[in-house]
Amino acid sequence: MTQQEIEILLKQEVGIQKEIIALKPLKEFPKGIPCYEGVAAPGLCTMIGDVLANSAVTYSVRENHQCFEGLIATGVCEVSRDEFREAVETWIDMCPYHKDMDTAMAFYEKCLETIPAPPITSSCLVCGPLSKVMDPDLVVMFCTPYQSEIFNRAQSYLGNIVTSYGGNGGCIFNLRGPLLTRQPTYSTSDFPWRTFVGLADHEMTVVYPYERLVEIAPYIKPITEYVGNLKSMFAAQ
Repeated sequence: MTQQEIEILLKQEVGIQKEIIALKPLKEFPKGIPCYEGVAAPGLCTMIGDVLANSAVTYSVRENHQCFEGLIATGVCEVSRDEFREAVETWIDMCPYHKDMDTAMAFYEKCLETIPAPPITSSCLVCGPLSKVMDPDLVVMFCTPYQSEIFNRAQSYLGNIVTSYGGNGGCIFNLRGPLLTRQPTYSTSDFPWRTFVGLADHEMTVVYPYERLVEIAPYIKPITEYVGNLKSMFAAQ
């Protein structure tokens, strides 16, 4: 199934309303794709929100991000523990994500232990609609729980169990795992991700390595029909 056919399938059969986002880390700067202008505050979540608003394709580097987690999660850059602590100290009083700095750093270590940051292998990150970014690395979809269950059921059909995470940090819990393990993940993510992406209260984030999406694509339509028939059957009772 081609990339275009998969996109049509996701929009027409599953009913995904928002633009489907493609992420592609690259070792070299791409030709014909502009660099993101200015600094996104806070970072990749804002860039994704821009794609949902205007369907533009751009690449970005560290200088384009106020928060680096999106680039860390996709192997474009890294920050030291000292840099992380310094960043947290600037906003922990205004945004009390953790009860104190010791808790914040302990949480940071747990994140690294549970979902390690990938090695730096790329120079930039391309972000745009799935229809405009060929051969993407990660595909980001914004779904209702009902829609996300279609994907989960497709994984179960193939005998796979999907592991997901929750906590502060949209990029940490949405992107790090799929990039490293090559397995999908589902997440409510956190408030900044939801806010700057522009998610409705009923939406969640589903992220697939592209090859895993290709793998389940042939089963999505029959599963959607099967689930829809069951829903109608029980609704009629």
